[in-house]
Amino acid sequence: MKFEATMNAQRRLALKKRLKFCGDNVSIDPTSTIMVPGKMTIGHNSMISCYTTIYATFGVEIGNNSMISSNCGISSYGHKQHSLNRQADVAEDVNFSKPVIIGNNVWVGMNACILPGVCIGDNSIVGSGSVVTKNVPANEVWAGNPARFIKKLDL
Repeated sequence: MKFEATMNAQRRLALKKRLKFCGDNVSIDPTSTIMVPGKMTIGHNSMISCYTTIYATFGVEIGNNSMISSNCGISSYGHKQHSLNRQADVAEDVNFSKPVIIGNNVWVGMNACILPGVCIGDNSIVGSGSVVTKNVPANEVWAGNPARFIKKLDL
């Protein structure tokens, strides 16, 4: 048990050093995966829960005090729709590969999927199992597949 805790702490420290920016008091579960961590920033007091996968190829920003629940998928990289174009996939395809920005005080529910180019505004909530294909304005709850507006948060 002590050995496992030590290994998890060392893994978190190594990952935090590889991120573009990592704030204070950040928690990244050891079962989560971050591809291209040098293109990802995570703000103070934020957390990434277990089994979450983040593809930060074109940049992922997570603000302060935000929570990414377990088994989420976040990707700044997409693929072309036409089959012949997918075979000759080019990473620089700006139509399908764009940064993902998650604001401050955001809660992303379990099993949510956030697609390339999406911005989630401050103080918003993304419901469990949602597939976010559009920007989520600040202070709103969105849920569903595809995610849609549910209600405005009264802060």
